[in-house]
Amino acid sequence: MKQPLLLFFFLLAALSLRAQNASRPELSVFPNPTTENIAVQDNADAIGQILVFNLLGKKMKVFEASKGEHYYVGDLTKGVYLVQLVGRNKQIMKTQKIEKR
Repeated sequence: MKQPLLLFFFLLAALSLRAQNASRPELSVFPNPTTENIAVQDNADAIGQILVFNLLGKKMKVFEASKGEHYYVGDLTKGVYLVQLVGRNKQIMKTQKIEKR
């Protein structure tokens, strides 16, 4: 009795994960490393805001996302930063590490 029930829940969880991954848009921040500007590849136009954090968690920059736009990060010191892509529904879609040279 326990094995068929366990198998059922396992299959249900696998299908749920597949559905979540299928609906997630392709997102990336480029170029990486960068010196002056970053851009976001967002084919689904799902991103509403771009946040840049240093590795201590301090928010360094906030941008309102716009399709095809470049975002200036030339005034940040050299180092590693985390770029967080936030959807229009205020949900975090992706966090990506970038290097500023």
